[in-house]
Amino acid sequence: MGNSDIRLILPPKKELNAWWDKLDRAGREFVELTIGRLLPLLRINIHGGLIQALAHCWCPETTTFIFGKHELTPTLEEYSIAIGKPLELELISPPIGINPVSILSDFLRIKEEKIRKILKGHRNTCPFSFLDECFQNGTSFQMRRIFLLAFFGFILFPHCKNAINPLIAKLVGQVCGGMNFVNALLAETFLSLSRFKENGDKIFRASPELLQIWFLSHLKGFGGLMIIREVSNSDHPIMRFENKQKHAPDYHYSNWLVFFKNPKSKCFLWHAKWFQVREARLTCGRVGPIPLLGFTGAMEYYPTRVTRQYQVVQRASQTLKQADSIRVNFKTETSTMRITFL
Repeated sequence: MGNSDIRLILPPKKELNAWWDKLDRAGREFVELTIGRLLPLLRINIHGGLIQALAHCWCPETTTFIFGKHELTPTLEEYSIAIGKPLELELISPPIGINPVSILSDFLRIKEEKIRKILKGHRNTCPFSFLDECFQNGTSFQMRRIFLLAFFGFILFPHCKNAINPLIAKLVGQVCGGMNFVNALLAETFLSLSRFKENGDKIFRASPELLQIWFLSHLKGFGGLMIIREVSNSDHPIMRFENKQKHAPDYHYSNWLVFFKNPKSKCFLWHAKWFQVREARLTCGRVGPIPLLGFTGAMEYYPTRVTRQYQVVQRASQTLKQADSIRVNFKTETSTMRITFL
């Protein structure tokens, strides 16, 4: 790996696992209700070579990974199922024009003067050492909120080594209120990959573990180990990956690049074994791309380019009626699936 590769920020997983052990039962239940099925990410090893090789295969123009003549991309439906959060929930709003001192002060219930001093001393970031001090001295209610702040700030939306973006507090507050963060997580994944390819921004500011699980679920050899008859909170893709990760291919970065350059179609499992969906959004406004609102920006993506991931084996009709939404039945390998054009 060289200087031109995307950089992963390794989170303090050991410390966060220790925090988890200190939460009481009510705190754990609250955290799991808020983050869905994401907790096992704390116990999943990151294959850095895979993520960095994937970044070189990203195409910002199509918002897909291009492997030779083949395309794959994470979809909203796949991330929604993996995370365990429905897409119908109201979307979070980005923290635009918000004072990081006041938002973090309100979230942690600490005086603004102290927060301002902490952020000023750490280049407008909130260090883990400060969060750890707050966690160790906090009440049960404060501990669960600080855990969520660190989980989102280090695991899902990493900012820099050993510190979080204080504006994460705005996002966590909305998620605690029941709002949807699946769109934001997928958007930040796309934004990070596109900024790397277009602007040379080398920091991956989304969850590498989740991207890794998604991709390996589509790799025929490992994807066969990810069969889940019915996705539930007791058997889901992230948990299954955690239990099977010792079997996951951990090739060197250069080996992944050679494989991606000219792979064979039979190497991919286009439809992940755990991906079961009857209705999906392929377009917005009849024919346009689907917009994604992230934590740091907005993005568009084109799931129509990867309909094989939905097991669609025939093309959608190009004749669209003057209706707000059109449902089209597609024949798949096993059943009929409804695709909704919004």
